[in-house]
Amino acid sequence: MVTPMQALRQIVSGTDFSESAEHALAHAIELAIAASARVTLVHVHEPSDDDLDGRFQEAEAALSQVVARHRHRGVELTGVLRTGRPWTKLDNVAAEVGASLIVVGRHGAGRGRSVDLGSVADHLVRGANRPVLTVACDCDPTPLRSKP
Repeated sequence: MVTPMQALRQIVSGTDFSESAEHALAHAIELAIAASARVTLVHVHEPSDDDLDGRFQEAEAALSQVVARHRHRGVELTGVLRTGRPWTKLDNVAAEVGASLIVVGRHGAGRGRSVDLGSVADHLVRGANRPVLTVACDCDPTPLRSKP
């Protein structure tokens, strides 16, 4: 008989570099440790009309820093950077790596604290092709990379 933790071999966690995303990643890593699973950390860059290549490179560097900061935890952790709509790309990456779970913060950098889900979490909960775990955090919604 396969237990639920044995079935959990790959987890996708989304990040927008906020404290909420860090908190969600910590939960994903704890789940991965318990299940001997791998974690794929995904940041989705949403380009705008005035977007420059430098912003994509900043996101790439920030993602590498987050992955490096958590490597000591004893979990295979890889970073993936995509461009587009976060909820779509997170679900796509989860399908590509065969993830059985997506873990995201309930709110990201784009929203303050409230009872409702943030837009990315809401879209994932409603439309992802696998279970989504939203992690609450009484955190500062400001992205960590923009803090002094």
